[in-house]
Amino acid sequence: MLAENKNITFELEWKDDLSKGIQHLTQGNFDLILLDLNLPDSQGFDTFTTARAKALHIPIIISTGLTDETLAVKAVRNGAQDYVVKGQITGEQLVQRIQYAIARRLGEERRFSVQQLKGFDGKGARRAYIAHKGKIYDVSSSPLWSEGTHFGQHFSGNDLSDYLASAPHGEEIFSTFHIVGELSSEASLSRGLLLRFERLHPHPILVHFATAYPITFTLLAFLSFFTGVLTFDVASFYLLILGFVTSVFSGLTGLSSWKLTYLGKMNKIFMMKLVFTAVLMVIITICLVWRALDPEILTGGTGVSFAYLSLAASLIPVVVILGHYGGKIMYE
Repeated sequence: MLAENKNITFELEWKDDLSKGIQHLTQGNFDLILLDLNLPDSQGFDTFTTARAKALHIPIIISTGLTDETLAVKAVRNGAQDYVVKGQITGEQLVQRIQYAIARRLGEERRFSVQQLKGFDGKGARRAYIAHKGKIYDVSSSPLWSEGTHFGQHFSGNDLSDYLASAPHGEEIFSTFHIVGELSSEASLSRGLLLRFERLHPHPILVHFATAYPITFTLLAFLSFFTGVLTFDVASFYLLILGFVTSVFSGLTGLSSWKLTYLGKMNKIFMMKLVFTAVLMVIITICLVWRALDPEILTGGTGVSFAYLSLAASLIPVVVILGHYGGKIMYE
């Protein structure tokens, strides 16, 4: 059929099963794949997803029988350029389909800046695009990306290359999405350094200290008050200082992680984390200044002592609430 066209010369390579075809892709520069869905070693829609995963940048036309037409339509919706029904297409029509498929792919491979990508956030009538390793994928049709959000943690309109390592799936998931372009390499040096720093997981490390120090400070303050042992009071003061320092750095790394990992998107969980982090910092700061100005605040059993202890005790429920919402981010 291709030979009937005298204006275009085609170089056709043919393999009788999917594994041989995929292996052959590495040996040449191919413009298009004409793919039968039912092959000796692969049948149905899986044939397309397997081929697409191995040839993301090559347009695919499905060659199908009437019984496979539903699967062919599904393949087009998931990234195939077109499909042809065996026995119902002429040589001229096949050539046109091939030309159009290659032209569409070339036309779609446009470059997006980071700012342009942000416009495809899936909100309202906007398409939902995500970037991975320089390629931009259209995830608009996926039910897992409703309103441009994936499980409330990842958001379309952004480059998600650095977050796949923590996902329960591999790169094969991208074979189900249509490539619409490439991402311009314009990430700043500072962002690159921040992403490298984020991969060390500084916030999960620091937050343990910011949690332990305030609780231990409170317990030692009560011990000092009820026993009168000065050592407990001194120890609680030093732990209060450490709690202040680690809370500051824990808060800053938490903000950084929120901006980098969750792209600064706000929901109830992040709002509660921000509010109670601020409450924690205020209470610790008041206790630290109060104790520094009045080193004997825990002696004598005065009303001031009880007020100081009550404020210190309020740190425990604040820390528990922060831990609760931190767990929601990690495990829900």
